Amino acid sequence: MIDKLIEAIVLLFVGMSVVLISLSVLAGMIRGMKSLDERFNVFRIKKYDEKLKVEHVEDEFNDELVAVLTAAAMAAMKKKVHIRRVQFLSSDAESTWAVTGRVNIMASHHIAKRKS
Repeated sequence: MIDKLIEAIVLLFVGMSVVLISLSVLAGMIRGMKSLDERFNVFRIKKYDEKLKVEHVEDEFNDELVAVLTAAAMAAMKKKVHIRRVQFLSSDAESTWAVTGRVNIMASHHIAKRKS
């Protein structure tokens, strides 16, 4: 009787040890994959940020530019439009946090290809 009890306790400890070791290995794999994903995202963000770097052009506008903008707005809205102010947005104003957020959001939208 005592032998069976000792055997059951040993089996319990061995079984629990195997489960805990398996869970530890699984947690390590998840942490490793997370760190790989973070490194890959840093690389992707740097690559995307380099694409956004454009030579700075003087923010000059003339009557031709206003006429083109007015024509485009009239074509889009299909009614008469008056442009009163033109304001250029600087590309330097974008923070890397904003770029990172957009890249992560775009990467999270997995679009499956339809089979025709």
